[in-house]
Amino acid sequence: MNQVDQNSGNSISWFVEEIQFDTIREAYEWISSGAYNEIGHLFDGYKTKDSKLAYALLFELVMSNTIHGHRHDVHCDEEYLDGSITYKVWITNKTYESP
Repeated sequence: MNQVDQNSGNSISWFVEEIQFDTIREAYEWISSGAYNEIGHLFDGYKTKDSKLAYALLFELVMSNTIHGHRHDVHCDEEYLDGSITYKVWITNKTYESP
């Protein structure tokens, strides 16, 4: 699911993930096979109710900056709505162009 936020003139294109996993290993495999490759190209950010997915994506994005040099600024936050937590991971200041 795609969602766009308008914040002070900047827009973030979000991918909203509905799936949740039981283990961090499953979450890591899911992130590695899709979302990690789409952030910065198709979407700027990722929203999920599964903390394991947010953690795995955040880890991969920070590790990418460490291994390949600075590629983008990585951010994370929590949003409390309707009695549940939504985890958000997004990037800004990309140093490369989307295809």
